[in-house]
Amino acid sequence: MKRLTVKDIARRAGVSVTAVSFVLNNKPGVSEATRKKIQKIIDETDFKPNLNSKKLLLKKSFNICLIINPYSSPFEDLFYFEITRGILNKSRNYDYNIIISRPILSNSELPDIVYSGDADGIIFMQDIPPVLIDKAVACKLPFVIVDSHSRNNKVTSINPDYVTAAFDATNYLIENGHTDIAVVSSKIVPDFYKQTLEGFKSAMSSRALPVKKEYTEIFAEDENSAYEAAKLLFKDPDHIPTAVLCTVYSFAIGVIQYIKEMNLSVPGDVSVIGIDDTLLSRYIEPKLTTVGIDKAGMGSMALDMLFDKINGGKPESISLPMELIVRNSVSKITK
Repeated sequence: MKRLTVKDIARRAGVSVTAVSFVLNNKPGVSEATRKKIQKIIDETDFKPNLNSKKLLLKKSFNICLIINPYSSPFEDLFYFEITRGILNKSRNYDYNIIISRPILSNSELPDIVYSGDADGIIFMQDIPPVLIDKAVACKLPFVIVDSHSRNNKVTSINPDYVTAAFDATNYLIENGHTDIAVVSSKIVPDFYKQTLEGFKSAMSSRALPVKKEYTEIFAEDENSAYEAAKLLFKDPDHIPTAVLCTVYSFAIGVIQYIKEMNLSVPGDVSVIGIDDTLLSRYIEPKLTTVGIDKAGMGSMALDMLFDKINGGKPESISLPMELIVRNSVSKITK
């Protein structure tokens, strides 16, 4: 049976193709009686325009470009995998395709799909160079940044509150009697490092506890480099921290591995707490106490915000609270 077209619907209803377009796109411009007449035919025939027809009819590509970078790849990092899962799941509600791409960092260019007009909007994952934001603005494409650590009020973003997350994690360690607390972090994303360190220092300062330089390691990139950072924290057996704040879950994996190899126990000898709860946090041994966030929910909200912008809205940036999740990797010091 021949597939119906928009022209067929218009012919049956005795109206123009434009009128059918208005009804399909839920736009004003036709009378209520005409709208009901067209909609009745659409329902009776179970009409669904094919993608090419929809593109021509609605002047949309039905593609969203999700731009990742080497440090926010959903194929390498579970944190971003869960955000991407939320975006993909929500895209079904909008009947859109999600095209995952990378910017060309060597010459600070956006992917070709953006310049060719084959995307209706962009989701940037994590911080990106300002020049790419300028180019997205120049393309006049709506965009949203997910997990941005920048405090740039000129862009629409959805971000976890990392300052409060680090504060709450550190404060939980202090409440459990820990005063010699180390931190393993990274300078790969400078604003993330600044925010987590700000929260850590604020919690320590609120209890009049010193932040020791020898207990601050900021060169970690993954579990392997976090393992090396732990070597430095525990190089003096007479002066070791009783607890370690790891600003990324993968750092906690490396730190716990080294502590165990030192024939110390977690949390018996050293407590470990993390930030950005992921699936692995629940399955490492011991299960990681962490400050987590609904990452799939963050991806879903980001897509809602983007479609609000596509439809002419001006959504505000969102700073999301994070929740302390108590498991088995922190113990109480009793005096």
